[in-house]
Amino acid sequence: MKSFKVLFLPSSKEVTAKEGSTILDIAREAGVYINSQCNGRGSCGKCRVQVMEGETGPFTHEESDFIRNLEKGFGYRLACKARIASDVKVLLPGENVLTSKASKKIFTKRATSIDPAVKGYQIVFDINTTDHARYIIEKLRAQHGLADITVDPRIMQSLEKEPPKDKGRIVAFVWMGKEIVALHQDESVMPLGLALDIGTTTVALYLCDLSTGGIIASGSVTNPQVLFGTDVMSRIEYSVAHPVEGVKRMRNELIKAVNALIDEMITQNGCSPGQIVDMTVVGNTVMHHIFLGMAPDSLGLWPFEPTIRESVNVKAHKLGILINPSAYVHVLPVEAGFIGADNVGVLISEEPYNRDDLSLTIDVGTNGEVVLGNRETLLSCSCATGPALEGAHISCGMRAAPGAIEKVRIHPDTLEVDYVVIGNKGWVRGQGRCKILPSGVCGSGIIDTVAHLFKTGVIKTNGSFQKKLKTPRLRRGRSGAMEFVLVWRHESATGNDIAFTQKDIRQVQLAKAALYGGCRVLMNHLKIGAVHRITISGAFGMHIDKDSALTIGLFPWCEPANITMVGNAAGHGAYLALIDKEKREEAARVAHMATHVELAMEDSFQREFIEALAIPCRTIPFSIADS
Repeated sequence: MKSFKVLFLPSSKEVTAKEGSTILDIAREAGVYINSQCNGRGSCGKCRVQVMEGETGPFTHEESDFIRNLEKGFGYRLACKARIASDVKVLLPGENVLTSKASKKIFTKRATSIDPAVKGYQIVFDINTTDHARYIIEKLRAQHGLADITVDPRIMQSLEKEPPKDKGRIVAFVWMGKEIVALHQDESVMPLGLALDIGTTTVALYLCDLSTGGIIASGSVTNPQVLFGTDVMSRIEYSVAHPVEGVKRMRNELIKAVNALIDEMITQNGCSPGQIVDMTVVGNTVMHHIFLGMAPDSLGLWPFEPTIRESVNVKAHKLGILINPSAYVHVLPVEAGFIGADNVGVLISEEPYNRDDLSLTIDVGTNGEVVLGNRETLLSCSCATGPALEGAHISCGMRAAPGAIEKVRIHPDTLEVDYVVIGNKGWVRGQGRCKILPSGVCGSGIIDTVAHLFKTGVIKTNGSFQKKLKTPRLRRGRSGAMEFVLVWRHESATGNDIAFTQKDIRQVQLAKAALYGGCRVLMNHLKIGAVHRITISGAFGMHIDKDSALTIGLFPWCEPANITMVGNAAGHGAYLALIDKEKREEAARVAHMATHVELAMEDSFQREFIEALAIPCRTIPFSIADS
């Protein structure tokens, strides 16, 4: 029987499996978590995955109950029914949070004004008129004072082909007081908008009621571009190596994922694509460029100049977004280099430029972004933290989903491990068992693990294991390298030990040193040794334990009471720009106000980075090599 390679994304775990094996069985053998409440019978529909490349067996009738035709075309399968027939690449979609408690934590909602770019105006329509478009424009001028207004050509064509059959009120939806982008004869129709946050690893989407500002639904998926690399540099390299087709392919995968999310949202909420009349987008500079179909190649070479920095308004049909085709998609501006529209979104959400005190605003993600400043000055930089803090490139890592260990503590006397598993209530103590068995460790658990390994003396300041400790949890793994067992195989969902290796610790050290070093460079520019306030943004940042983060030196010291976790501030910025058009102007001002500090050109960054590799950070450089 033939054997094939199976690559799981975004963790980049690759295994060899026999032809005809189900993806679910292969994942379990590899220690990759896939939710399957029915234990592989095909009756729950929870084990959905996306086959990005390669051949699998025929689509089964069980799958048709859970996967719609649109999703089928995108490669979605039930892992318990899809059998491999070649080498395959399998993307594990991010947790669907449309109805989960996690949706409440995506960002902390603050009061704001409701003044969307698209507003509805009621007019009385006379079916006896012959020039329908001109009639509507005149009515809007006379009744609502909209002097300079046009009609989207698609709407004009639609009016000519199918004019309203009954006399009565219609609602014209007008963008920025300038252009009619939708017409509805139903006076009660709810105008909807979308706020999209394109992260390197995760894509988050929010469906909003433009008339009230209410969030109707939210959802997230793994960015399918992980197929081309887990960080921004690898995607730039893919674009350079595949001129024209590289960007086109990465963009197509992203748009398919966004459209699948939109389809699910409107289906579950009884809406129609035509109701979605506006959309805002944020993302780091590479994601921003790929979304717009522009090659990010220039960002791979000094001086790392983006192709475009200003905000962009483009029609949805030109981007292939499956909403009202006449609607505009507003992409927030890029600040500079790798400081993208996502950072601008964070700024207009948190508004550090409206405060007197100096504060650090840190967006923790695959591409970490840092802003230091107040109303007088803003300095920003981008830190290549990589995906390790989100579970990728960690041997036992996984995304934050049911089965992931999100909190860890190690007893200093016994070195026994307590942990909290997403989906369960409370701590599992020692060698206890829980309802949902652990499958791996997500970002917050990874930080906890390294912090407690250090606090209990299992690892030294340079990150290497104390090899002389007498505990069965500290051992040499299959590769011969040292590792610490968090969960024994009989306690795990995979049937394998969940262990933290020396390589895992190094990955965390590299990630946190990049972030800490970036913070220190900005602080050196302003000649300050400490900050009074730190704001941590990012959905991942919501779950970080402050004490653990300070223990490993994820960011400079600050009183824990003055460290605030605000969730997905980039997504919140996109949301604010969606429901309040003044925020779009504010975004443009802030993007020009901030001074970009390019770490690659800073002599002090290498020193700060090396010093920050220690746990916790120290001032004497040291070798990261195992001792």
